[in-house]
Amino acid sequence: MTDAISEGENFRTRNARVKRARTRSRILAAAFALFEERGIDATTIDDVRHAAHLSRGSIYNYFPTFDAMLREMAQHMVMQLNKEQSANFDALPSPIERICCNIRYSIRRISSDRVGAEIMLRVLPLIGPPTADMQEHALRNITAAQAERLIDVPSLPIALEIGYGLVTALVQRGMASGITAKEIDAGARMLMRSFGVDDAEAKRIASLQLPALPAMQLRQAVVGDVTPDEDGSARASGGTT
Repeated sequence: MTDAISEGENFRTRNARVKRARTRSRILAAAFALFEERGIDATTIDDVRHAAHLSRGSIYNYFPTFDAMLREMAQHMVMQLNKEQSANFDALPSPIERICCNIRYSIRRISSDRVGAEIMLRVLPLIGPPTADMQEHALRNITAAQAERLIDVPSLPIALEIGYGLVTALVQRGMASGITAKEIDAGARMLMRSFGVDDAEAKRIASLQLPALPAMQLRQAVVGDVTPDEDGSARASGGTT
């Protein structure tokens, strides 16, 4: 009898967890669709609640504030970006090659989706790296590069901030007026020179071939496959409009 009760409780717990995850994804998908249509500044948390077919106030059980929702979006996009960077560049023999490719890829990947880029630009300058993994991922490579005397910087944390600043500045430029691959590579080359890399080597590593960007937008990794809840709510777009 006890085992049957326990199994029933486990089933209800799992079912509640799945339902909560689906509702969370539906909220984020609705928010992305509104951002695409109106922009972030013209969207309120109540707009998102209404688009996600939630009762008044229930959205705060998932996101206490609008900014908290944006931070979670940015965190998931960064985690997906880190996965792609690791898959593409962790096997490169030199840490300075990994740093340069990661930066160039980040700028291209973030810039490829206007809504995702707008969220990242709004969140990153306020809180810095939104995940510990992002910080560790970057610090590991730059520490190795310094240890191997491939770069010469007086402060690794400041060098990281300069790298984040380059990504932010070039993504902002891309959103405002567009940016070419050649300009991104030139920015990466200048960054390498500021790290003490000689110009010939900086030019070489800033010209290393990058893989094609995935068809899936970064924001799709945030919501996944959004399906209707049992209450019959309309299916939300998985991040595309």
